[in-house]
Amino acid sequence: EDGFFIFITPFGTYLDVEKGAKCCVSSWKRIEDDMIPARAKITGAYINSAMAKTEAFDNGFDEAILLTTQGHVSEGSGENLFLVIKGRLVTPPVYDNILVGITRESVMEIARNELGIETEERSIDRTELYVADECFFTGTAAELTPVVSIDHRPVGSGDVGPVSAKLQKLYMQVARGEHKAYHHWCTFVEPSLVHTLKK
Repeated sequence: EDGFFIFITPFGTYLDVEKGAKCCVSSWKRIEDDMIPARAKITGAYINSAMAKTEAFDNGFDEAILLTTQGHVSEGSGENLFLVIKGRLVTPPVYDNILVGITRESVMEIARNELGIETEERSIDRTELYVADECFFTGTAAELTPVVSIDHRPVGSGDVGPVSAKLQKLYMQVARGEHKAYHHWCTFVEPSLVHTLKK
């Protein structure tokens, strides 16, 4: 017999979406697909993210970036990662042990449809993090959060980049139901239900 149950709790701000996040490359590696499937949100796998996030936080950073055991960029502790390189988006592929995020897919489609920017899915070397024009995270909690520094090195100018800012604005319009072209992505929630849930 199947059942379905949802917990709803206030979450607050996960990362500073306006000022951007200061990140480090974690000493913890991303779990491999043949250890625990990275494509699924499996409870036990969260210890990998927790160790990386704690290490970053304890060392004065906002977030961690995990590498694969082969040394390629995988993702943040709870977010997908994008670089902006010469006007194109570059993001790690599924085979670099990422969780295939809904927000990731949404941002790729918004970038293509609204800004004419294509996304290249390929392995990313660690040093590319340091020379990219821009970097940002995507995720349910992170939404679209710019990354302004990695390992104390500024990303681009060290401020929120123009592509990140445009995509962030578009994404928030879509998520709030303010962009008509993406209304089919949104589900209306009856105000009376919201009131009931707040009790």
